[in-house]
Parts: sequence; structure tokens; C-alpha cells
Amino acid sequence: MGHLGDDPLPDGLYPPSQAAIVRYARKSTRLEPIDDETYGALVKYFTNQQIIDICLTVGLSNMVNRFHATFQTDLDDATSEEAVRGDVIAGSCPIPRPKPPR
Repeated sequence: MGHLGDDPLPDGLYPPSQAAIVRYARKSTRLEPIDDETYGALVKYFTNQQIIDICLTVGLSNMVNRFHATFQTDLDDATSEEAVRGDVIAGSCPIPRPKPPR
């Protein structure tokens, strides 16, 4: 998680198939065009059905995240604790969490 924002991704950090998903997800999330290189990397490792599933998963995640960002929904205690636990394991997460309401 600590390297999701690295561009380019560090070599060898993810298996090539997972790196292809991360690169696709970042472009999709940033609403950048999915170029031939990005799509070609997915085709190299995944079937058409798997690529559709990846696209739908990334798109659904973006929709849910944008909803929560708009309405600044609170995290329940269990989710917050799990996120902190994940930070301890990974070092830190480059994706900022919402600040608690005042």
C-alpha cells in the first residue's frame, strides 16, 4: 500500500500481473485514457472476462469512494482500527483518510 502512489512503480515490488492492475487502476481513477500499453499489460496476464471484472471492480470502488468523499461519511471504529493496523504492517498508506468531523 505504501507504494501505490509511486510513479513509476518500483521494479519487483508487485508481480507483473498485479503491477498491471495497479497501473490500470491509477489511470482509471484519474480519468486518464487507457492507452494501448496499459491495456496490453492486462491482456498479457488476464482473460477478457477477468479484464471486465477488473474494470468493474475499479469503477465500483471509485464510485463508492467518490460518494464517501462527497458526503464525508464517518468510518466505524472497527474499520478505523483495521486501517491503523494496516498502516503498522505496511508502514503507511499514501491515501489520506478523511479527517474526523469537528
